[in-house]
Amino acid sequence: MDFAISGISVGLLIIGIVEAAKEFGVTGKGSRALALGLGVLFVGLSQAIVQDLIPPDVLPWIKLGVTALAGGLSAMGYYDFVRKNFGR
Repeated sequence: MDFAISGISVGLLIIGIVEAAKEFGVTGKGSRALALGLGVLFVGLSQAIVQDLIPPDVLPWIKLGVTALAGGLSAMGYYDFVRKNFGR
């Protein structure tokens, strides 16, 4: 099974969101609960897309949201990388 939305791996997206949440103070069981909830949400959403259960007029908005979320997480990662390796 392909767990992706707009070509973005659901598993990697979940890891990115949980790691970002940790930066904002989510720890311990909260991180696990967040990962579980996101897994149910994104895997369910990807399967709903594959099975054509999402109305065609809503699908572009879901893809936009997932792509924008991935872009934001990427920007956070790049920021941290630059700050740690080239910052003062």
